[in-house]
Amino acid sequence: MSIDTMNHDQAVSSHAAERYIVGELSDAERESFEGHYFDCPVCFEQISADKQLIGEFLSHAREVLAPEPEKSWLAQMLEDLRRPAPVFVSALLLCALGIGVYQQSVISGLRSPRVDARYFLPQDSRGGAAKPINVSRKAGLSLTVVFTSQPEFVAYRAQIVADSGKIKYKSSPSQPVGDSLTIDLPADALAPGDYYVVVQGVTKDGNEAVAATSGRFELSFAD
Repeated sequence: MSIDTMNHDQAVSSHAAERYIVGELSDAERESFEGHYFDCPVCFEQISADKQLIGEFLSHAREVLAPEPEKSWLAQMLEDLRRPAPVFVSALLLCALGIGVYQQSVISGLRSPRVDARYFLPQDSRGGAAKPINVSRKAGLSLTVVFTSQPEFVAYRAQIVADSGKIKYKSSPSQPVGDSLTIDLPADALAPGDYYVVVQGVTKDGNEAVAATSGRFELSFAD
């Protein structure tokens, strides 16, 4: 039985990356998310950063729990935990402590305000005027492209292409909202320059073909 790969919006709304790290996804959710994040630079970067955070926490925990010359009540308790009898209990304590700190850091990050720069790109030929987009490198960039859907396609994906013809960003296949498709990505995932958006249609057989070319935009950063 095949598992449908979740799209980026589903991954963000369900906090799939955070739950994947702490092992809270079901088998079906985990397979669905893994099918997405290897093809999504945003989620892949978040997974890598979160794993680094846990590694740094465990390294710091080992330093904090090192034996001290003078045995305080904490040192004495830790010495007791190192004895053979409660080794398993000690491991559970450290694991619970690590997960608790990690979850608090994730929740804090999710509650932090994020500035989104939203832009509308009407369907146009590649020769149209480039729309100027000037944003902070720390902003979340949201581009909504308009195109005419076609009956032979069951899903669509958007590609951000540089003027050189090189694909710089590719979204996961998803269902459009009406005749529009929205791409969400960190602004600094792209370098300053000229780009245009190509909408790829996906058939039932998984084949892809160009469905539309959207308007061009010129990206620059305010910081």
